[in-house]
Amino acid sequence: MANDRFEPSSRCRIDDAELVRLLCAEPQDRKEQMLEAAEDVLRCIQAYSRRGTSVLADVLGKHTHFEEWAHYPQNDAVDTHTGYRFYYHAHAARERMLGEHGHFHVFGPAPISSRRSSAIPEHGPDYSHIVGISVDERGFPIRLFTTNRWVTAEQWLPAPSVIRSMHGLDLGCARPVRVARWVQDVVRLFAVQIAAIVRHRDDRLARRACHTDVERLLEDRRSHILSQCRVDLAKQFQFLEGAGIS
Repeated sequence: MANDRFEPSSRCRIDDAELVRLLCAEPQDRKEQMLEAAEDVLRCIQAYSRRGTSVLADVLGKHTHFEEWAHYPQNDAVDTHTGYRFYYHAHAARERMLGEHGHFHVFGPAPISSRRSSAIPEHGPDYSHIVGISVDERGFPIRLFTTNRWVTAEQWLPAPSVIRSMHGLDLGCARPVRVARWVQDVVRLFAVQIAAIVRHRDDRLARRACHTDVERLLEDRRSHILSQCRVDLAKQFQFLEGAGIS
């Protein structure tokens, strides 16, 4: 597996002023959704702090030994009503970014019509990757990233479809409940950055496709991470306040 997590072209840079501008430009209903997510995250942090634990304790559940590459929960967390799903895992220590404990992969349902594309087989999976969320040992998000198609064997959707799916994220019936709520809130809280890295993913692929067939690019085992950006929970709260979302 290529270690292109640190490839400069995968990095999506949004300066502070631009991020606040993008947050200000969000529709009112999404601003309200972000504010609700921020409040939920803060309440969750306070609750875990009182118990001296973190969201990762709920992720791992009764497992006393954390295994690299294993999925938590074992059969993934799936909301059977909406089709959204996620799981948590960690690569080998040498393949993780500095400070990363592991990461969540979040998926949305892939529309049936998307499978009619010549690039997607009819028998392909019924999910599409929305975002990866790297977290530290507290479970706090430290990086958002997108992956190449082969990594998660997903139905590949263009950026506008992925972003629409992200805004519709609903894990209300997924289990474990507290983890599902945390994942949903984190995605909503960082929706602007996620949209930016998904667009950057497609832009990067489009540039490469000038020289190579897209299908080959999507299955290129040397290409793992297509876009990424660092995030900070405390700073995100400040950005929301700067955009008047408080």
